[in-house]
Parts: sequence; structure tokens; C-alpha cells
Amino acid sequence: MLKKFLFADLDDTLFQSKRKCPDRPDLKPVGYLKDGTAHSFATPAQGSLFSLFSREMAVIPVTARNADAFRRVRLDFQHGAVVNYGGVILDADGDPETEWLKRSASHAADSLPGLQGVSAAIERHAAGVGAKVRVRIIEDFAVPFYVCAKSEEGDEKSLDGIESFTRRHCDENSLPVTVHRNGNNLSVLPEWLDKRPAVEHLAERLRAEHGEIVTIGMGDSLSDIAFMRACDYALVPSPSQINRLLGGA
Repeated sequence: MLKKFLFADLDDTLFQSKRKCPDRPDLKPVGYLKDGTAHSFATPAQGSLFSLFSREMAVIPVTARNADAFRRVRLDFQHGAVVNYGGVILDADGDPETEWLKRSASHAADSLPGLQGVSAAIERHAAGVGAKVRVRIIEDFAVPFYVCAKSEEGDEKSLDGIESFTRRHCDENSLPVTVHRNGNNLSVLPEWLDKRPAVEHLAERLRAEHGEIVTIGMGDSLSDIAFMRACDYALVPSPSQINRLLGGA
């Protein structure tokens, strides 16, 4: 029988923040903030599905989370992970794959000046319109990966204007970046940073180890589509950005 591997996004796929959960008492906390507060929860259906997946195949997370945020997810992953939008590949012990990290560091050295410029532009615009937005360049393992902007008040409408400005700024300056928005998260990613190359790299290595395999991609966000297309099959949660694009609920 062929070995099966599920490459699965985490947030809004296997679990979500409390505010996105249905109002029910049997939610299971699975993700925590740095202070130990439970922040992400799985519904019984999500928990049951994860148990099924874990019995039948190797589950490999593919997430925008950095390594620290990934470690604060309390699900039993045993086969490594892809973090930082594909910028880092972790082994089963949580250590980064050296050559892949070197690849990312080399690309990041070239893209950092552009990210710094975008970050500064967003901050100036937000201050000018009175929007309370936290803007950061996300780093991990001393590698700067991408710009992240969030409304400090969870005001997604105020982030709409920031998104419009950011897209216009990047287009007018012909920046080699991708602007991605999902809820209260606005990200500006250099073109080299993508989940798909990391998944393809891992799948190639797994085929070298096991021969022919079956790969499944699972995600909710438009930024997940590319890596899901690199797999044999794709799974999409019903309440998801992808499903909304396709005309679902």
C-alpha cells in the first residue's frame, strides 16, 4: 500500500481563534499565546478529522506561523513541519533543515530593503489616517521573511484601507512581492517566499525514501492554493476563503 502524506495548513483549517468558533462548550484548546492563554480551538468535527488523518497518514503542517508559534500548537505532529510560509522546514525534532534555511537567508538578504520600505510606507499611511495598525517584519532563525500588518483593535474595516494603499504602493513601485489578506492579517511576501516550493522539496525527498506516494494538500486561504495544487488531491474546509472565492458559503 502506498504511503500517504497530508500537507495541512493550520489556522482556520485544523482549528481557529475563539472568536471564529461556534458558541458551544465542547471546543478543545489546541493553540496558546506566549503567556499560556488558550487562543486557538478545534471543534469536535475538526478534532475527529485530525484523529482520522493521523491514523491513516503522516500529517505535515504547512503554516505561516513561525517556529515559536508552531511549538505552541498542542497537536501531535510527528513528521516535521513547514513554517514561515515555506521559508523554514523543520524536522521531527523541531530543528531547521540547514540547506533550506541557507536558501531562504540568501533570498531574504536581497528582499529585505524592499520589505523595510513597504513597512515604513504602511506605518506612515496608517498614522496619517489614524488607523491603529501594528506593522512588523516577521523574522525567524535570524532571517527576515515578510511584512505583517494587523489592526490592533481587530477592526478589519480599517485594514481594508491599509490593504488598498499597500497594493497600490507595491504596484506603483513595481515591487516583486505578493500582497495577501485574510481577515485581520495583511501580509506582504517577497515572491520567493511561498509554501509550494517547500512542499515540492519535501515531496521529492519522501518519494526518494518511499517510492511512489500519495500527497494531499489541505488549506483554507488563497495563499494555500499553490501548494495544494502541487499535491495529488486537495481538501478545503467549507467555511474558507477558497470556498468563498468558488461561490460557496
